[in-house]
Amino acid sequence: MEEWQEVFEEWFPKELNKTYPIKVSKQYTSSQRWEIYEKLTKDQRVLVDRYRRYLINSRFMEENYLAATDWVFSDFKINPFFRTKRRQQKLYCDCGRELKVQYIVKSVKTGKTLKLGINHFAEHLHVSPAIASSIHQGMTKVDLALDELLWLKQQNIEFPERLWQEYCFALYQNRRLKNPYLPDEKLAKRVADFRKARMPIYLADHQALTQEIRHIDQQIQKQPKKSRAKRELFDDFSDELTKDVEAFLANYRTFLRKDWQSVSFDGKEHQSMAFFENFLSLLRKTKRQQTPEQQAKMETYANKQRFIQPAIYMYIWKQYCRYGFTEGFFDSIPRVMRNGFLKVLRREQRTEQPDEQRGKEEKKLITPEMWGQIAEDIRTKSVQQVVTRWEEKKYRFTNEQKQALEHYQKLEKVFHLDEETKTYLKGLL
Repeated sequence: MEEWQEVFEEWFPKELNKTYPIKVSKQYTSSQRWEIYEKLTKDQRVLVDRYRRYLINSRFMEENYLAATDWVFSDFKINPFFRTKRRQQKLYCDCGRELKVQYIVKSVKTGKTLKLGINHFAEHLHVSPAIASSIHQGMTKVDLALDELLWLKQQNIEFPERLWQEYCFALYQNRRLKNPYLPDEKLAKRVADFRKARMPIYLADHQALTQEIRHIDQQIQKQPKKSRAKRELFDDFSDELTKDVEAFLANYRTFLRKDWQSVSFDGKEHQSMAFFENFLSLLRKTKRQQTPEQQAKMETYANKQRFIQPAIYMYIWKQYCRYGFTEGFFDSIPRVMRNGFLKVLRREQRTEQPDEQRGKEEKKLITPEMWGQIAEDIRTKSVQQVVTRWEEKKYRFTNEQKQALEHYQKLEKVFHLDEETKTYLKGLL
């Protein structure tokens, strides 16, 4: 087991007797399907309808059911009051027959729409019986995908939270790699949608997510240097990911796919140093203030640069406003950018250290004669005022002198007590 997996096991222990099914062979009747569907929450029904609509549209696109006609699939609707006494909100075919599921097609030329039942395509669109049969078979496969979700829900199978956290942790480790794996954005977005609705995911998506983790693990194993993650930094990463998966992964993939050669240190030391020094200086000038004015300045600067996309500049600036130059900042930005900033900061430290040391050496010690003068001064001035005046003259106090002054500072309060309090204090001594 890799170190990153050991850390994950420590943070997210496995739950006993909790496994995800590997096969579903259930096919419901229309009434059974509707009975389970009605028990879903509103968010779950919206989710199921959205992905069912996507699957239907994909079928029409892939199979070209209506290629010989002027019609394209537009939408579908479900009749919640099919064959009930309620008349409002019911759905009908253009021929007047009540429908449980209504398919809406649109004319490319005229924009006219038709509302049809699954068995009415041949009748109203004049497609061949073979095409009408293919459409029916395709919609049956869509129903099977819906049945899979409904069966999982009926069996009280929950969203695989632990697998999602493992996937997030793998992505977190992946962005630190020299040769990272490019994740499947559509898969991550779909799974995140199901998580938000607290809905179990398709078996195929469960397997695909597991496979994504394996791919990343293979890349991690090739990495010679590994570092132990910090829980709070991973939690920040996970929170940012789940807030807006689509936008987050778009940036994430940009970081991973970017050709960083123009700003890397391999053979372009001086040009690279200048780039990172300028960027570092700009970030400092914003003083971590994420105001509209600062944002406008950053956007103007970002759009004028040629090294990286403006979106990356803005992301790095926002991370700086959030973390400053702390571990959280360096942990959250692209690997090459992190290395570049750190190299500049280390060089600054090396430059500053000799100056600090020289400053210490240039400061003169307080002599016994000077100490006598200090004793005279503190009769009329506070200790802090006296110390500040001598430090401004480039003198420094020894540790023992500092301790003496600290104790005197405490006694100062006694000297300012009223006479009656002093009398009581003397009685105690």
